[in-house]
Amino acid sequence: MVEVSAKDVMTLRGRTSAGIMDAKKALQEANGDMDQAAELLRKWGAGRADAKMANEMKEGLIGGKVSPDGKLGVIMRLGCQTDFVARNEAFVKLLADLVGIAFATPVSSAAELNQQPYSDGSGRTVEAVIKELVGGSIKENMAITGLSRFSAENGAIGMYIHHNSKVGALVQIDGSSDPKVAAVAQEIAMHVTAGVPMVPAAIAREHIDAARVEEQKAEAQEAHKGKPVQVLEKIIHSKLEKFFGEHVLLEQPFVKDEKKQVRELLSHVGSAVNAKLTLAKFSRFKVGEA
Repeated sequence: MVEVSAKDVMTLRGRTSAGIMDAKKALQEANGDMDQAAELLRKWGAGRADAKMANEMKEGLIGGKVSPDGKLGVIMRLGCQTDFVARNEAFVKLLADLVGIAFATPVSSAAELNQQPYSDGSGRTVEAVIKELVGGSIKENMAITGLSRFSAENGAIGMYIHHNSKVGALVQIDGSSDPKVAAVAQEIAMHVTAGVPMVPAAIAREHIDAARVEEQKAEAQEAHKGKPVQVLEKIIHSKLEKFFGEHVLLEQPFVKDEKKQVRELLSHVGSAVNAKLTLAKFSRFKVGEA
């Protein structure tokens, strides 16, 4: 069996993120050929990765980026199995690289991002790089488990990620690109991240799933069976108003000032910039959630 130098092993490790013994074995099997050894490691890594893909990912990190002009924003959840790996330097770098690729490329899903070329110029896809890490230095399942990319022509995007990088949100407001709008988009993103009083289910009540509304009505009818129709209607109305106030983003009490609804915050800024503002979309990711 061919002898390989420690220098060659370290060179191959730097190129592939493989472990020392795997790098040495690959070089020996490839008779010292660096390219062939790298290819062997990719094949071994992909095989190991496929065996790990069924493992559940309850840990990970949230990352994101918003352009200086507030017109483009990306938020992403990268999942793994343990918090130890989530704090690994290679994992943190991978997340930063993936956010950068998603920011530079108009992708709308994790599946699309997986097929993009990785940013190191190697010609490998994002999916291939992740598989190599899973089968090599990381040795546990990893995947992009959430991705949103917002682009606003006449509007602004705000992002907030909690200091532990475990939960975050991206918000887009249309109607004006004034810096005040970007600032309030960030404030609302912070509100969405906090999830108080509830994680919002929709921006407006008309966007709430009709089945959930009917469920609220049915619960009220069952709990107050036998009451006069007019009384029952008032009870149902009251229950629905409470439900919408908790679950509809525009109707929620703002987390930093509970006397003010999110819609009032938006209206105040709209008046300040002399524009009709619309809360267009939001996205919230939390580590460990589906």
